[in-house]
Amino acid sequence: MNKKRLLLFILIPLLIIGILAFFGEKGVLHLLRLQKEEVRMKEKNIHLERENQKLREEVKRLKSDKRYIEEIARKELGMVKEGEIIYQFDPPIGKKQDSKSK
Repeated sequence: MNKKRLLLFILIPLLIIGILAFFGEKGVLHLLRLQKEEVRMKEKNIHLERENQKLREEVKRLKSDKRYIEEIARKELGMVKEGEIIYQFDPPIGKKQDSKSK
């Protein structure tokens, strides 16, 4: 009987410690979740760095490249040069019906 009590006296605390080590606030599962989040954050940082680099390049072009500024003004603002004539055509009738049905 003493051996069983001693075994229980040792096993129960070990079991509790094991459960806490695995499921506890600083346990293995929490560590795995943190590692997954770290990977996700690193990927997001890489994506944001690429986006920042593109924006830096665009700012540089906007500051120094007059042709690029003209291209943006034409494309986004619909601007034209003095004396320039713009021709706009309606899409063919078949194309209008196709786009409405989508």
